[in-house]
Amino acid sequence: MAAISPFQRNVSQLLKSSHLALLILLMVTCQSCDGARFLMPSTGLIRTASHHLALTTITQELVQRGHEVTLLIIDNQNVGGFLPDSYTSKITLPNSMTDEELTEATYAVNTRAQLNNKTFMEVIQDPGPWTTFRLHSFGCFELFKNADILEQLQRERFDKLITFPVMELCDIVLAAYLDIPYIVLSGTRRVPAFHEGMLGIPTPVSYVPFSFATPELGDRMTFSQRVKNAVMFYGVHVILEYFAVYRPINQLQRTYGIRPDLTPWQMISRAELCLCHNTWALEYPRPIGPNWIPIPGLTIKEPKPLPEDLETFVQGSGEHGFIVFTLGSTSMALGSAALIDIFSKVFSELPQRVLWRYAGPTPRYVGNNTLISDWLPQNDLLAHPKARMLIYHGGSAGIHEAVHHGVPMLLMPMGGDQPLNCHLVAAKGMGLVLDPNNLNEDEIKTSISTVLNDESYQVNAKRGSGILQDRLASPLDTAVFWIEHVVKYGGDHLRLRSTEMGFIQLNSLDVVAFLVVLFSIIIYIDYIMIRGCYRCVCKRTGKQKSD
Repeated sequence: MAAISPFQRNVSQLLKSSHLALLILLMVTCQSCDGARFLMPSTGLIRTASHHLALTTITQELVQRGHEVTLLIIDNQNVGGFLPDSYTSKITLPNSMTDEELTEATYAVNTRAQLNNKTFMEVIQDPGPWTTFRLHSFGCFELFKNADILEQLQRERFDKLITFPVMELCDIVLAAYLDIPYIVLSGTRRVPAFHEGMLGIPTPVSYVPFSFATPELGDRMTFSQRVKNAVMFYGVHVILEYFAVYRPINQLQRTYGIRPDLTPWQMISRAELCLCHNTWALEYPRPIGPNWIPIPGLTIKEPKPLPEDLETFVQGSGEHGFIVFTLGSTSMALGSAALIDIFSKVFSELPQRVLWRYAGPTPRYVGNNTLISDWLPQNDLLAHPKARMLIYHGGSAGIHEAVHHGVPMLLMPMGGDQPLNCHLVAAKGMGLVLDPNNLNEDEIKTSISTVLNDESYQVNAKRGSGILQDRLASPLDTAVFWIEHVVKYGGDHLRLRSTEMGFIQLNSLDVVAFLVVLFSIIIYIDYIMIRGCYRCVCKRTGKQKSD
């Protein structure tokens, strides 16, 4: 038998090493490309297009990477925003509403956010919030009444549930019912159904403002402001959380026998990730956790050239530039003929040109410098070099677009997270905030002039743009990376142990009590010993004196 030469031996070893390397590569590739099965519920009757756009921006990428996404949607949900190819299958939940009730629901969705000069009593007596809350929870009870849909969902054996909660608890309860982990996409750091505290992240009231009731507070508070923040956090926050979160979950658990072994807190804290549409260009520094992932500017796309008619209009603005005025996807009307007239009059007197997203009768004082349309390419306009200002209601997506492109803002919050978003913009010096219930011509005119002519707003907006865009990876790549990470490894290694601890343990009250008792015992023993020694010395001294 011929001896094997060193050259042949080296070639053989190289081939073996190559085969081994190829095998390892295939194993790693198979592990990373194994498609997971996601459930994306949308059973709430109130879901704006911006919510669906943010959520399906992520699921569209997941589908492209070989994952399966099933959309669960209630029938006759009159909202848009779904991106093409953002899900691979769809399950439609039947809707028991009559046509008249659906019409009322649609009207409530389209008119709940409007700028109106209302008195305090009118705001208190407004039935809108109660109608909104009922519509939020309607689809959830429809789902758990439908045994066929629930059985179908159980058969599908999903790996994860991905949700965008606002006031909807249905997705969280559904994840517990199906016994699958869930992932949260949040448009802001705190909504009634989900906030950073539910991930066990501390929110010290000394420098973390309570966003719902005190949006005007910053991270440098006076003593009186810290008192106000503490009262709102431990008072309003607890009450809101009980009525908006824990009570509905308990009601669903009792009514349909859903996971009685879990408390509402345990259901919520099962979240593996919170993908938060947030940026430190706006937010105050505060604690975060490993499973709290900021993805600012998620829905911002590369700007496209403007249509020819719009480009001609904005180029005609010359050195003065143009202003974009839009109230987002929820409401294109101001809700008041008087306000419409005020804005049209103010705009007609500006040297800048104005692009106004508006649907309704032609305003009385509309000038030649104003172009009105029921739709505007907002992101493309803000990216234009002649964009000077955005007048906006304060929605998270639009604010991130303005910050991304370095455009100052004049903001008029209507509700939800908008007051907080607006005050963050003002605190960072990127714009001004107007009270939507107290608008007048002089204030609007003065505010527009201030933002346009004070260079500090432009400087701060450009700085915020730099901070937002200075990152290692895009928001979408970041979101998909962490989703696939928890698909492969689970999320337990990212979850703070504080989610498993009670109030006493979390705040070390038992440790404090133990140390107080121990210290008290030591002091008492020392006292007994000192007293005994003192008596002994006194007795001896007394005997010596008597002798």
